[in-house]
Amino acid sequence: MGQRLYQTQPVFRRAIDHCAERLQPWCDVPLCELLFDTETDRLDRTGYTQPALFCLEYALSELWQAQGVRPDAVVGHSVGEYVAACVAGVFSLDDALKLLAARARLMQALPAGGAMAAVFAG
Repeated sequence: MGQRLYQTQPVFRRAIDHCAERLQPWCDVPLCELLFDTETDRLDRTGYTQPALFCLEYALSELWQAQGVRPDAVVGHSVGEYVAACVAGVFSLDDALKLLAARARLMQALPAGGAMAAVFAG
C-alpha cells in the first residue's frame, strides 16, 4: 500500500518515514513493514490497519500540498476524520498518532460479532 509513491516521491517518503518514527512507541510493527510486506495478514487487523491508513492518508496530504494543492476545508470519515483534523491543525501529528494508536488498540480488543443499531425518530 503506497509502495510506488514511497519509492518515487521524496515528499511522500519523508512523511511516511516521519510518521513511522513518531508512531514507533505505540506500534510493535514498523510502519513500512505494515505498508509494504505482502506476505502478512497484519493489515487485516484493525490494530494495524488504522495507524497504517492514517499515515498513508497523511503522507498523501503532504504530497498534494507539496504540489501546491492547498485545501480550503478538509473532511474525512472514520480514520480520515483524524487525518483531516491533523491537517487542519486541530491537533499535532504526534497527538494524532498517539490517539489513533490507542483507538486502534481499543477497537482491536472488541469482541467479534458486534452490531450497529440505527434509531429512527419521528
